Order: sequence, then structure tokens, then C-alpha cells
Amino acid sequence: MIAHSRCRFCNDKLEPAQQLRFLVETESLGDPSFLASIRRLPAVGGRPLPVCRSCQSAVEANPARFRAAVARTQLRTGVIAACGLLSLGFVLTALLRGPRA
Repeated sequence: MIAHSRCRFCNDKLEPAQQLRFLVETESLGDPSFLASIRRLPAVGGRPLPVCRSCQSAVEANPARFRAAVARTQLRTGVIAACGLLSLGFVLTALLRGPRA
């Protein structure tokens, strides 16, 4: 079975060339000089993002829109994590205190 990576933005399957680029760049994170010479994919925090060819063209044409999209997903992830932690705290508090009279 072959595992296909998905595009970070449109969720389509990556083309074989884009998937290979992503895998090579991900494996080369430990060698910054080599990574700088082969880097083609957009990156966030130094890590490459899996993107299809059409999304990569859109990112290269409008980098400000790309940064805004990444910021929205990071904010959404933070909000979900905060809600999860608050829910966990509520459940643990209810379990530890027991039923109220």
C-alpha cells in the first residue's frame, strides 16, 4: 500500500514529484547547508509544508496570503487546544470532588 501525502491547503493528493520534494526536504532538516541548496517548498518554522503544484504557485505569487492562511490555522489549533485543556480540567474536577449534596 502506498501512502499519499495531502496538500496542506487544498487537501488534494500530492503529485509524485511534490511528494518526493517534501520527503527529501523533511529528511534533510539536520543538514542546513544542503537544505538551503535544495529548498523549493514553502516552510513554516523551518519545516517544509506538503503543498501541491497549484498551491505552491499560488504561495509564490502571493506570499502575504500564505502567511495569513498559516496564521489562521495556528490560531485555530491554539483555540482547540485551550478548549480541550479546559474541558479536561472540568472533567477531572468533577471526578475528584465527587457528587455534590
